[in-house]
Amino acid sequence: MTSHDEASKDDHERENAERVRDLAERAGIPSGLALALILKYGNDPNVLDREAAKLKRNADNGDR
Repeated sequence: MTSHDEASKDDHERENAERVRDLAERAGIPSGLALALILKYGNDPNVLDREAAKLKRNADNGDR
């Protein structure tokens, strides 16, 4: 692997970590759930927010 390939891979990993962190913070869910949603649904923010809201709502209702 060339240094350019390694730099590109590092950039990609950093972007993925930022997506996970952003979704987790935005939706108020653990980062592991955010990662699972991204892996399942891709990077569409509307879909991710909708599915995260469902998870959060279900978790909140389960606490009662």
